[in-house]
Amino acid sequence: MSQFFFRNLKKSYPVVASAKGVRIIDTNGKSYLDACSGAIVANLGHGLAEINDAINDQLSKVAFAHTSQFVSEVGLELAAKVVDLTPPGFREGARAYFMSGGSEAVETAIKMARSYFVHRGDNQRSICFSRRQSYHGSTFGALSATGHPARRKPYESMLRTPAHVSADYRYRCKCGFGPGPCKSDECSLAAANELEEAILLAGPENVMAFIAEPIVGATLGAAVPGRTYFPRIREICDKYSVLFIADEVMTGLGRTGTTFGMNHFGVVPDIMALGKGMAAGYQPLAAVLASGRVVKAFEDSTGVFEHGFTYSAHPVSCAAGLAAIEYLQKHNLIESVAARESLFFDRAEKLRSTGIAGDIRGKGFMMGIELVRNIDTKEPFPADVRISQLIAQEAMKNGLLVYPGSGFIDGVSGDHIMIAPPFTTSDAELDEMFDLLERTFVSACSLATSGSRSKN
Repeated sequence: MSQFFFRNLKKSYPVVASAKGVRIIDTNGKSYLDACSGAIVANLGHGLAEINDAINDQLSKVAFAHTSQFVSEVGLELAAKVVDLTPPGFREGARAYFMSGGSEAVETAIKMARSYFVHRGDNQRSICFSRRQSYHGSTFGALSATGHPARRKPYESMLRTPAHVSADYRYRCKCGFGPGPCKSDECSLAAANELEEAILLAGPENVMAFIAEPIVGATLGAAVPGRTYFPRIREICDKYSVLFIADEVMTGLGRTGTTFGMNHFGVVPDIMALGKGMAAGYQPLAAVLASGRVVKAFEDSTGVFEHGFTYSAHPVSCAAGLAAIEYLQKHNLIESVAARESLFFDRAEKLRSTGIAGDIRGKGFMMGIELVRNIDTKEPFPADVRISQLIAQEAMKNGLLVYPGSGFIDGVSGDHIMIAPPFTTSDAELDEMFDLLERTFVSACSLATSGSRSKN
């Protein structure tokens, strides 16, 4: 019996021993090809000497200093580096606030939005709109913004009243467009206009922010909105003086083939939340980037943001983050991801022959595969089949790691997996990855079918 509180106490987990490049080895000597970068975190793969050396160098100087007393040199360097990556219109006067993870980043972004209006004397603004089928984190503010029913359910009575609107979920668009994803700009505009309707219903004077992932990650499996969606969202936020928060925890710093996911849509948010790949898993690190507009409200008032974490701007984490971004830039990995996107998605086409890959979607090295029982009707698998979990389990048996998700259609039905390998994955490793995935799909289909028959 272990004293470790596992995520699932009725499940056994292999013990990790080492990792190098895109492979992880357990204590039994089994090797796993990391096709999902852990939880879409290890963007640069494992065991990079440059990042390890930066961590050790910082440890030799100072491991910890509290931000109420000090700021580290490496923290200042990282802030300058990451703000310099932001688009014009955001960058001038912008600042970076560092913490340990994506949930903390979203929590901070929401509180920063509220504090912005308090500093402006607009105290009644406190509603933060978000979208159904979203995930923004596991702390209470972030979970209140989350629109995924299963993640909310155990804590529903403790959360803020939901303020959710629809996402632009192209594969299951309300217009019922054919067997594939919808391509209508009008449908995207209709989804965006739900936000305006919700703001008017709540009273614009009460609404402080809208938060959304540029490309929905864990809860919709890399669902990409139409090209008109976010420009219209930006218009609505500007019209009612609502802050637009981009949750770039999964999409930020190259995952989608551009520095920030929102760049695909030519839209500049007011606040950005970063995490996951920011230090590529070498240390816990996340950030909230506040645009110059937001920072000015604090500077014109008391200057105080009444908020903080013990490990905010931890020097060792900042050193890892700075080294990770420098490695990313030195090796032109964002450009590499963009250039290899087509071949990455082409490799997935072989999965359609298995008959369960209903939609293959995403950007860059961020792919979602929605799993359906019937391609033509988009009928999902019964929830009790747990097809996404079945695929993840079979993948591990085959030495492959994927990222499963479920329950996004109605809180019960709906399955997908995400394929999001490190940016450093070679073409040969991608070939191996999709060969293993095809084998996994075939064996999982067989098990799902035999399981269904055994119940009848």
